[in-house]
Amino acid sequence: MSQTFEAGGVTQTLRTRLGQGQSGNKLGLYNEESTQSSSLGLALDVDDGAEYRYSHYVSAVAAGKVSALDISVAGFASIDGKFTDSAGTAKDDYGTDDDTIYLTDTGTFQSENDAANVWAGGYLFITDAAGEGYKYRIKSHPQPEVEPATAGAIKLVLQDNLAAALDSESSAAIIGNRYKNLAVATATDNLVCGVTVRSVTAAYYAWTQTRGWANVLADESAGTIAAGTIATLSDGVSGAAQPLGGATLNSEDAYDLFQLITDPILGHFGTAAANTEYTPIFLTLG
Repeated sequence: MSQTFEAGGVTQTLRTRLGQGQSGNKLGLYNEESTQSSSLGLALDVDDGAEYRYSHYVSAVAAGKVSALDISVAGFASIDGKFTDSAGTAKDDYGTDDDTIYLTDTGTFQSENDAANVWAGGYLFITDAAGEGYKYRIKSHPQPEVEPATAGAIKLVLQDNLAAALDSESSAAIIGNRYKNLAVATATDNLVCGVTVRSVTAAYYAWTQTRGWANVLADESAGTIAAGTIATLSDGVSGAAQPLGGATLNSEDAYDLFQLITDPILGHFGTAAANTEYTPIFLTLG
């Protein structure tokens, strides 16, 4: 479904991948905004194969930098036995009629600091015990200090009813919306989402490129970049791309490729590149 954005919007003819499309004036490709105007993760596909996603940035990121989900804000690893009722008491009878659950863990949820809907649009993963193997999209959650107002407790409203029963011994993890709470990608914040097409202000909304030719900071300090070289996230320069495997490989290394893939793959370089300059990369993150 094609559409043209006018009056300050994107000038190319774009199409949404799914859904009914957009109407009215929209954010220009090289603009940013402080108030959300579209669904996070909304895809815009240009006819040359480039793809962009409407995103929220939790911290400032310069143009041409690889961005990633800030997992310190937007998720947590599996916690065991934390399903409770609103009062924080262990609950063993969550069933398939339930679309609202409570978790209580003072080490994970600090009600005086957590905001509403930090994880909205993300997923709750049941990682062990009753209900394991299922995941559920998170529709919303109130600010814990307001509701349920129990120390260390959080209320999660799910998009769907539970498909399998849970009990107080079930384990769970959360990963937030892939396009919410983005920051510059680093060796530790490496849940890569895309590349900034402009400098983005902290707490603002902007487009993040996920596929097609992008202009990205190059880190050639560990190896030579040439046209067609596989690009991975740099493990030494925040927001940069480096060649797969770093330095030139010897014949023995070449047979053990999987030991080299320790950083997220971004796509491939389009040309030779100089260290600390920006270079074309065809992204394959979409």
